[in-house]
Amino acid sequence: MPKLSLESIAYTNIREKIISCEYLPGTVLSENELAIEFNMSRTPIRSALSHLESEGFIVSFNKRGILVKDISHKELIHIYESILALQLYVLDQAELREYSFDTEKLKTYLDIQLEASQKNDYKVYIENSVLFRRTVISAANNDTMLKMIDSYKDKVIMKSLLHWKQTPHLQHYSANRINESVYESIIKGNYGDAKKSLIEAFERILYRTAMDVPGFDS
Repeated sequence: MPKLSLESIAYTNIREKIISCEYLPGTVLSENELAIEFNMSRTPIRSALSHLESEGFIVSFNKRGILVKDISHKELIHIYESILALQLYVLDQAELREYSFDTEKLKTYLDIQLEASQKNDYKVYIENSVLFRRTVISAANNDTMLKMIDSYKDKVIMKSLLHWKQTPHLQHYSANRINESVYESIIKGNYGDAKKSLIEAFERILYRTAMDVPGFDS
């Protein structure tokens, strides 16, 4: 197994700290401090930060330094809408094109999601909720679609985890009910019912975002 470069190590670790909200949006990152934290020079740190900026996780300002970027309501809605559109397309085409859903994998992600919610492990819960949706989309066997949801996945996890941490007074884990309904509908071949569950969930997201309490099926 090839040894990872220092840039790859820095990139992976900083990215994970951003996604897990250890570095919250608005946090100022310092090349010097990160170099000390990861015991490496500033060169791989700088390269890692450049990569993260290209992905939209951080933003550089001349006088304010490097800030962990928040995800705007507008960007969040566009991400949710894109994920919904991919799922609806696959469900629309499922019967016509005789798509085969990996129900075993869907059940695995759903079970992990349900177990995580019982343990109040929100990060594992939301990761597997998104992987559940990715598995629905994978029935189309379309690599471009999968790349699209993969490009959204970590931003959804980050924003949802931030929302969970900031709103302990609210009820969470609503994706359990949604994904259970989608799974049962797919098992029965009732793709219209699966679409209805997903559309209703998206409408609730729109409502919550309008009320300034965003969250991905929180």
